[in-house]
Amino acid sequence: HTASPGIYENVMILDFKSLYPSIIKTLNIDPAAFIEKKPSGKNYVESPNGAYFKNNDGILPEIITKLHSAREKAKKEKRELSSYAIKIIMNSFFGVLASPNCRYFNLKIANAITHFGQFIIKLTASEIEKLNYNVIYMDTDSVFVISKKIKSVDETEEIGKKLQNHINSFYDKYIKENYDRKSYLELEYEKLYLSLMLPKLRGNEDGKAAKKRYAGLLKLHDKDKKEELKITGLEAIRGDWTEAAQDFQKQMLMKVFHKEEISKFIKEYIKKILDGKLDDKLIYRKSIRKDLKEYTKSTPPHVKAARKLPKLESNLIEYIITTDGPEPIQLKKHKIDYEHYIDKQIRPIATQVLDLFGKDFDEIIKGSKQAKLFN
Repeated sequence: HTASPGIYENVMILDFKSLYPSIIKTLNIDPAAFIEKKPSGKNYVESPNGAYFKNNDGILPEIITKLHSAREKAKKEKRELSSYAIKIIMNSFFGVLASPNCRYFNLKIANAITHFGQFIIKLTASEIEKLNYNVIYMDTDSVFVISKKIKSVDETEEIGKKLQNHINSFYDKYIKENYDRKSYLELEYEKLYLSLMLPKLRGNEDGKAAKKRYAGLLKLHDKDKKEELKITGLEAIRGDWTEAAQDFQKQMLMKVFHKEEISKFIKEYIKKILDGKLDDKLIYRKSIRKDLKEYTKSTPPHVKAARKLPKLESNLIEYIITTDGPEPIQLKKHKIDYEHYIDKQIRPIATQVLDLFGKDFDEIIKGSKQAKLFN
């Protein structure tokens, strides 16, 4: 189930609600129920990593049951902050079991949860594929599903709901038959991407898609706004990229999702940078984490810029790359190094998309003022 990079249309996202807490509850993953050695008889739960648990109702599953009820109540009463706080507490049970600082720390118990998680996601994907749908991507608790046969958006949403119900019925039966327990696993048809981009894994020649990095055009159920660009793990939402790079990525993705040509847009955006029209968007922002004297092994650009300041007024350094290297924006003395920005900020973002269309960045910018810079 390793996804192929590409642009996909009408992608259904199905997502397990609170997967780790529901695994704890469904399969009785509990320090009090944990058995060191494989027991005799049949009344136990074996996890994929070879951990064993008594088949009764442990303490942790009971606490989760109470928290789940409290969360549902908070949701009904529209107390969003309470609901979120309870969700965090429920999810923290896995974290503490994996932390040596916790009294109940046990790596075998913690791994039982993650191994069951992986097992369930893979099993879910193969069950969906048995119904002749394609699973293009799997995350910790979600599957991304497409069907070549579906043409309309309404039909896709209908199928998303059908898949949700099918998988939940499947687990009711599967958990009862294999573990003699009740299933609390709940898959939910969550959303629909009208268009979704899975980029290639950088530096990987096998052509695999990157993990937890994608962007899509989300369908909204709103009469004023029909769609919204959503970005996960890409440069446009990361603080170490300039505003110019982030704007460039968002605009380019919107063009790709609406099937518009991007070569002309890339050239024009580069021209804007070279003409100095985006200078105020070329600022890098990065925090100084320790004393400037302590940076001895390597000197990152924000430290070089900070060392040019007569006095450090703030931990957050705002700087620009100039022909003389990084300079703080308060003391910019040299010309901006536009070549740096095009090569280190625009090129990688453009290449991510161009690769999917078999196009080359340098070919596109040939003949522009930019190409002359590099020669």
